[in-house]
Amino acid sequence: MLTRHDIPSPVRETPRPPMEAMLQSLPDRHREIIIATYFQGRTTGDAARALGLAPDTAKARLYHAMRVLSWMVDTYRQDVPYRN
Repeated sequence: MLTRHDIPSPVRETPRPPMEAMLQSLPDRHREIIIATYFQGRTTGDAARALGLAPDTAKARLYHAMRVLSWMVDTYRQDVPYRN
């Protein structure tokens, strides 16, 4: 029986970006909201309360932090050659 590993992928894979280094390079206000929501599993509202922020401030910081991280990942992928 074939498994997914036996079938060649039509998508070329790139190495995983160094997320820890990318997170560390974020400003504290962006890093703390990402950690509170994605890594600690809090809702944006719960993260806002834990960080002493207004809910709208937490949402805005999370939005901007994710945009910066997305840009970092895209830049990393453009700089790293594909593996075949």
